[in-house]
Amino acid sequence: MSFLEGSMFAGKDTPVNLIFTVAVEGNLSGGNLENALQKVQNRHPLLKIVVWQDENGIPWYVSPDEIQPISLRIVERLSDKDWWNEAEKEWHNPFNVEKEPLARLVWIRSERTSELILICHHCICDATSVIQLMHEILNVTDNPGMDIGSYQSVSSLMDLVPVEMQRRRANIFMTNLITGATGFYLGMVSWMKEKKKDHFYTMNWKLDRDTTGLILEKCKEEGLSVNTVLCLAFMKAFENVRHRSINRRVFCSVDTRRFLPEIGRDHLFPFPVMIELSSGNKQHDFWGQARYLRDKLYNKIEKTDIRKMLMYTEHLVSLLPKSIRYAKAGKGPHDFAFANLGKVKIRESYKNFSVRTVYSPSSRFPMGNPTKISTSTFRGQIDFVFTSEEGFLKYQDALIIKENAMKLLLNQVATHESSVF
Repeated sequence: MSFLEGSMFAGKDTPVNLIFTVAVEGNLSGGNLENALQKVQNRHPLLKIVVWQDENGIPWYVSPDEIQPISLRIVERLSDKDWWNEAEKEWHNPFNVEKEPLARLVWIRSERTSELILICHHCICDATSVIQLMHEILNVTDNPGMDIGSYQSVSSLMDLVPVEMQRRRANIFMTNLITGATGFYLGMVSWMKEKKKDHFYTMNWKLDRDTTGLILEKCKEEGLSVNTVLCLAFMKAFENVRHRSINRRVFCSVDTRRFLPEIGRDHLFPFPVMIELSSGNKQHDFWGQARYLRDKLYNKIEKTDIRKMLMYTEHLVSLLPKSIRYAKAGKGPHDFAFANLGKVKIRESYKNFSVRTVYSPSSRFPMGNPTKISTSTFRGQIDFVFTSEEGFLKYQDALIIKENAMKLLLNQVATHESSVF
């Protein structure tokens, strides 16, 4: 694994599970689902590997002669809450990384209504990837004869770094400097003890279609993306929790594929680029601050050199065990991470069933600051997932932040009462 992939891996006994759930109305066939899982596994190289750690604690992707099929677990559906109970189990259930593929599916089944919960280890895919996998599973389940092909993934992320860049003297100097400085710092903080994060919670809610439409219309009118506006609403909501000490900074997720055209939109890839942002001049109104945030984000995106990042971090692989220990002990320099996935690219209607709703992909990250807010849009509704850990951010504080963010957002885009549920 690369350093970034290894950081997502976080150790064989640590569950870093990315979960994506869709609710389906209509007829699903168990045989068709299993056939779909087999075709999806055959298509993606990262679904045919296991993970071994060497004597130094460094994780490696390994391609066994035979790989177990992606497992399908069936649970009889008794209520609308069953999927949430199963998701809670799956967040805490680590993969047997040395023996099984790093993906599995849970089917919450009844005669007409089902939920499908796709669970993947974060070291093989990001939120865009897990949505793509579900898209393929639904397509092939509905059309079992569909051929979805296959592709060859890069054998190493360093394959994405031009050889001339690797050989440039200035880059070699910077690589050695970063490696030495990082090793020295990790040695200096080796006394820090891991902070156990075992009281995670996740909140999920949606805006109705009318409210979502108002937000989209207002953002278009102001020349702003929904991503910027939602991010700012939560940043200001954090600032308004008066008794909390805050950093006034957020890490905003940007799809790495925009920097690496070699990685297809429908290929598995494990990590986004994290752009650090801080709030703007408070003398501006909400929309002025949003424009400041937008410009800052675009400016940082333009300056991002992902290939250099891969080159520099590749030489940190030997420091992975120390780096993970430090990350599990640290708090992070930001208040929360934010990811807006936009409109979910999954069809609403199929021949044999329809997708009633989707719930934004979410994970519980056991390192640094575990607070993350993710959003997506499906069938004209914005969906939110807010995840953190009780010892880091109290659940009651998270509720206040959620309520403040929604009130602020609605006050900015509407003068009439809108319902949030």
